[in-house]
Amino acid sequence: MFSRTPGFRAFILIASLVIGAFIFLPLLWMINTALKPQDKTFTLSFFSTIPTLGNFKNVLLDIRILTYLRNSLVVAVLSSFFATFVSSLAGYSFSKFRYRGKKTFMITIMLTQGFPHAILLLTIYTVMRRLNLLDNYLSLILSFITFTLPVGTWTLKSYFDQIPDALLESAKIDGANALRILRSIIAPLAVPGMISIAIYSFIWSWNDLLYSLTLVTSANKRTLAPGLILTYMGEFQSNWANMMAASIVVSIPVTLMFIFLQRYFIQGLTTGAVKG
Repeated sequence: MFSRTPGFRAFILIASLVIGAFIFLPLLWMINTALKPQDKTFTLSFFSTIPTLGNFKNVLLDIRILTYLRNSLVVAVLSSFFATFVSSLAGYSFSKFRYRGKKTFMITIMLTQGFPHAILLLTIYTVMRRLNLLDNYLSLILSFITFTLPVGTWTLKSYFDQIPDALLESAKIDGANALRILRSIIAPLAVPGMISIAIYSFIWSWNDLLYSLTLVTSANKRTLAPGLILTYMGEFQSNWANMMAASIVVSIPVTLMFIFLQRYFIQGLTTGAVKG
């Protein structure tokens, strides 16, 4: 009854407009800045100047941006693949095997999510330095796998819990070992969950700035986030027009991936949250 009153409907409308403005106005301003001539960057005009694609042309013709894009693709794809693979093995272990200390280990993995990443960087940097992995993509990949593992493990465990043990026993009777069961029976049934974890890991590594800026320092090895900042922002320059154009360009791969795979992503996270 309360939800049908005019006052409540007005509240929902106003709240929706405020939230929508909070989300979409920065995006529109970014597009507006990217389409402005560079000498009009700091004017308050909103789509009132003659739009130009010159900023996008500068970005696409800059070999440095293409190098950062390639580096980010390599790191994000490898991180996504191995994070999903390790999470699948861990989730399968927690769901279908019994061994001493399993519950303690499960809780410990989830508790690692409570540590701020800025604090973890101190330890990770020290470990990578001792292993001579600084300025190496492997340091980034291992870090991103570590951050994805807790969410990935628990999400996939929820999928594996729904698979009847009788189905696995039948496969064992037919001579299938644990890895064969995981590959041929369990993994195909958990495809939505695995895709959701792959997307989660990919977006995390694609957008990361703190670890990418700290663990990798060579100019030719930089990924997108630190590469864009160090290219267009600095003590003696602030090229906001090209920065906004580059931000739009590099967001396209993630946007397209989410558009085509959003059904699996939402299904995977929803099942992991409700059924776990």
